[in-house]
Amino acid sequence: MNHSLMEMEDTYNLIKERLSSIPENYKSSGISEVETGQVIDPQQVLTQTWKYPPALLWRLHTDTKKYYTPKPISVRIYRDEDFFFAENENLAVCGTGITPEEALSDFCLHIIHFFDYYKKLDKNELTGDALRLKELYKDLLIEE
Repeated sequence: MNHSLMEMEDTYNLIKERLSSIPENYKSSGISEVETGQVIDPQQVLTQTWKYPPALLWRLHTDTKKYYTPKPISVRIYRDEDFFFAENENLAVCGTGITPEEALSDFCLHIIHFFDYYKKLDKNELTGDALRLKELYKDLLIEE
């Protein structure tokens, strides 16, 4: 299945799931001493998380080093409540920030950290998912 179609299907399933949890007749009980919450607008609930199209990273940097990638790193950026998140599930990395730029910058620092971390480890020291991540990070970045 095409990657965009899978994302659309995931989005549709998320919307369907969120709508199913909102009561149809959620409103005041009519008793003057006891009040319930205001009527919930499903559109307002759905706009709490903003998703952006995946971004492709070709270059990353710290204050002292610059890197480029032979293949782009796909980054999903989204907002949940007050924070933005930048993540790549395959690399098991997520960055956070108040703005999308801060989240992406945090994400890049994590990528560089794990690139250096897995480069130093011997395969004999690793098991399970760590072996998979060592292979992924091995040729992920090239220092300029």
